[in-house]
Amino acid sequence: MSSLRFRVVAMLSLALLPIGLIAVIQTKQVADSSRRNAELLLLTRTERAASDIRYTIEQARGAARFLGASNIHQDTIEECEQSLRNFVNSDPRFSFVGVLPRSGDMKCSSSGAEFDFKNTPSFQQAMSEGKSVVGINQSAPFSGKSVIIVSEPYFDGREVEGLISVSIPHERLSVNASDEAADGLVNVITFNTKGDILTSIGPLDVASLDLPQNTKLPELLGQGAYSFSAVDAQNYERIYAVIPIVDQTVYTLGVWDANAATARPLLSRMPAWIFPVIMWVVSLGVALSTVNRLVVRHVRRLGREMSAFARNRTVPSEHRATMMPAEIEQIEDDFRDMSAVILRDEAELENSLRDKNVLLKEIHHRVKNNLQLISSIISMQIRKARNAETRYVLGRVQDRVLSLATIHRDLYQTSDAGRINVGALITEIVEKSLEIAKLDDSKIELDVDIQDVFLYPDQAVPLSLMASEAVTNALKHVGAGLNGREWIRISLTCAECRDCKMIMENSIGAPMPDVESTGLGAQLIRTFAMQLGGQIDVEETDNSYKLTVEFQVVEFTSDAVDY
Repeated sequence: MSSLRFRVVAMLSLALLPIGLIAVIQTKQVADSSRRNAELLLLTRTERAASDIRYTIEQARGAARFLGASNIHQDTIEECEQSLRNFVNSDPRFSFVGVLPRSGDMKCSSSGAEFDFKNTPSFQQAMSEGKSVVGINQSAPFSGKSVIIVSEPYFDGREVEGLISVSIPHERLSVNASDEAADGLVNVITFNTKGDILTSIGPLDVASLDLPQNTKLPELLGQGAYSFSAVDAQNYERIYAVIPIVDQTVYTLGVWDANAATARPLLSRMPAWIFPVIMWVVSLGVALSTVNRLVVRHVRRLGREMSAFARNRTVPSEHRATMMPAEIEQIEDDFRDMSAVILRDEAELENSLRDKNVLLKEIHHRVKNNLQLISSIISMQIRKARNAETRYVLGRVQDRVLSLATIHRDLYQTSDAGRINVGALITEIVEKSLEIAKLDDSKIELDVDIQDVFLYPDQAVPLSLMASEAVTNALKHVGAGLNGREWIRISLTCAECRDCKMIMENSIGAPMPDVESTGLGAQLIRTFAMQLGGQIDVEETDNSYKLTVEFQVVEFTSDAVDY
């Protein structure tokens, strides 16, 4: 997530997000507008295809209302039949007109025939609802033909007195579907509120094949003019347009081929966000490719050169990549100059370090030789001395010189960031002190518990010298106690590598008769403890002498020097 490529993608995504949201909204608005326009076009063309049927039914309703309002039912039967016959003869679109009184027993009709309609469902519905009814009879009782029956109530005051029924033969109806059929119109079906199919472009008995599956026609009512997509009874995908054409009584259902250009916008299943998302992805791809070509690949190349230089000091190549921006070229030039300066400075530092190492080795060699020379001179003086006390004092001086030589050798050989393992150094000092004192075959019990403690020279040197003096004093004054045993206990411990404690304890015997104590050892121990930054605690009884030194490990601090 911290890579440049990821951050570029994230920032570009945030930058393009408002534009993407606007594009989604606008695309959705355009898609909705296109869908609405396509729906309006289908509704308009469906309504135009059924315009003749609508006009004929409206004319039949108007004629029935006129006849009812003219009180033709109050005329004599002969006058009534003559008027209806004249009406039918004047308009070839109608084949029959009859007056149905409240009883349902028709006496007056354009054909002069009588018929009892009181038990027919359409008559009972029209009388109970008191409104116009449009139905179908595929085998009319008088003509034997398929007709559409338009029934309008006539009133006596507010009560329904009866119906004026007008028959329209199907053979005299036409659908203006020639233009629409070329654009994908499959069928135009008219139906009433009961779901009875009134008209169809093709035969009525096969019109149900064009209806939507698992849907009844009355279920399509109540939503005004609208369109929807569905699969018909033959499993063809269709677009349906539903339009009320006669005063919420007769409806038209336009059936359109879903693959037609007119209906195709209504079937678009592509979400509105697809196109903006594609644009967003393409924009990110172009931007990412551009950033990768102009920036990322050059930065990676420069990073590889820096890594190679950091690992094994590989000099950057002089070859410059193509199409590198000027800013990155400047960075690469600066890196090359910096690498050259670093290599030159490192070479100078190595030469200087080599010279210093040679000089330091020479100094250590001279110090070692000088300490050895001093020890040899003291040894010669010991051999020439005739007084035992003199030999003893010179021997103590020689011991101190040898202790310094041992400490110097460890300082010279250490490689742990300048720190010395004081535990190992004190152990060696104890062993050499016993060897010099020639007490290896004595009965002294030696108990050594020394941990590895690493100190810088500022503390390591005084601690080692103090341990040497303490061991020497212990060997000088060790003697048999109450239990008749001679023993020396030495321990060095550190808690959490910080709080350290050195304990030197020995049994006390009779003092050496031929050596007088000068107190120089105790004075040196106090001096070394002061340099160490520690506290001394001495516990002396008739049988033992215990020296305890406590100090804290301190970090190395260099002295201020002038450069």
